[in-house]
Amino acid sequence: MVTPASTSRITIAPATELPGADDGVVMQGIARSFGDNIVLRDVSLHIRPGEVYALLGENGAGKSTLMRILTGLLPPDAGTVTVDDRSLDAGGRDRIAMVHQHFMLVPSMTVAENFLLGRSRGVVGRGRLRRTCDEISTLAAETGLACNPAARVDTLSVGEQQRVEILRALHLGARYLLLDEPTANLAPAEVHSLLAQIRDLAVERGVGIVLITHHLEEVLEAADRVGVLRGGRLVAEKPVAEVTTAELARDMVGRDVGLGIRRAASEPSGGRMLELVGVSVPGKLDEVTLRVGAGQLVAVAGVEGNGQSALEDVLSGLAADPSGAVRIADKEVDISSPRSLRDAGVGIVPSDRYTRGLVKSLGIDTNLAVDSYTTPPLARRGGRLSRNAIRDRAERIIAALSVKASSPRTLAGTLSGGHAQRVVLGRVLDGAPDVLVVAQPTRGLDVGATEFVWDTLVEHRARGAAILLISSDLDEICSLADRVVVLYRGRIVAEFDKGPFDREALGSAMGGFQEVAA
Repeated sequence: MVTPASTSRITIAPATELPGADDGVVMQGIARSFGDNIVLRDVSLHIRPGEVYALLGENGAGKSTLMRILTGLLPPDAGTVTVDDRSLDAGGRDRIAMVHQHFMLVPSMTVAENFLLGRSRGVVGRGRLRRTCDEISTLAAETGLACNPAARVDTLSVGEQQRVEILRALHLGARYLLLDEPTANLAPAEVHSLLAQIRDLAVERGVGIVLITHHLEEVLEAADRVGVLRGGRLVAEKPVAEVTTAELARDMVGRDVGLGIRRAASEPSGGRMLELVGVSVPGKLDEVTLRVGAGQLVAVAGVEGNGQSALEDVLSGLAADPSGAVRIADKEVDISSPRSLRDAGVGIVPSDRYTRGLVKSLGIDTNLAVDSYTTPPLARRGGRLSRNAIRDRAERIIAALSVKASSPRTLAGTLSGGHAQRVVLGRVLDGAPDVLVVAQPTRGLDVGATEFVWDTLVEHRARGAAILLISSDLDEICSLADRVVVLYRGRIVAEFDKGPFDREALGSAMGGFQEVAA
């Protein structure tokens, strides 16, 4: 257990000093509804000190609601939560910390300053800052989570920021950590390192850890037990040693799921459909040149923060001060104009479905009309909108993509991640673009939704579209891509022309450890 942060030394007790098996986080008979929508139904689970408990479930299965209840952010309609035999209101909440997928750090401040946020009034003196730095260094040494307390957060890699978030939670006294997709933005080498450190925190230090992930291999690598939510119920709970990834996927979705290799069976028949020549964005992209043929899927691999967002911006017409040329079917396009790119036949599935792909406060029908409301059949003569045409189009896309919604007017912000992504894909693909740019299309999606997205891309490629996939997911890249380029610090540092791809070489290039020529 972590001693109070005001002392000069932080010590986590080893697992042998922890109380018995009756201790831990106990959720009993948890139920929660929002209006007529029943989200959780009689869920009971026990998270023990010194173990890693993986929590799986489809998007919308109830994981987020369950974690909000566990952290005290949301009351249950029924059931109880205790932490080491204490209720949340009687001190149990202080023993639990959530480490979010999107870090809650202030980039312009140092690590130590971030640790003190919300814990001091007025100006922090040099003495307290120095003591905090000493405490962080001690805690980092004890846990193996290397950290420089004097470093500014914006100078740290994604993996280093992840360690800072975990250390901050432990420094606050947390005995149980809830890790939400902790590996989502890490390089392959960093993934294995973090999972090993998670195991060490549990086994050597007695920390109870809930691992929320969609990567089933990570469950087998790091967890002791796994629970699966489906439809708001805990449908399975097993020791990890007794399960396979196929069984976990079936428990999550309720059917067999296939996520095997989906590369094109033959060489693309068309010529160059999408071509980037010397594309640069100041401080973000450096002379990027690549080509994608009709009927071909080329993946741009890379760890988040190495220029992927800038590349997406260029092909969306949103980049600041871009240079170089983008050609569609050998015709140069104005990359400063989103309309020019769209009119040239480029469809964009953005990396953030909620901030760039959808307007959460509008209905599905309106979201599906935002890029075609000026043309028939949605637009009538005189510029007036046809409400019937908007509704009919929405109903057709919702049915074709099996979007789970009560009506076309259902607000986009109420959809699960998987069904929100279906809406974005449906809008883009309904225009049958010749070039499809897809950024992080399955980030945060469960295996069932991932299967749907992959199959949709494969179908579109088979129809002759040129697809540029921007992704940090090695499984996705190795399964879908006909060719792979690796982006590191804004430059293409490696090219792989034909599968099966060497995952170790890909991972090394993504981490900047080597350059590979095709």
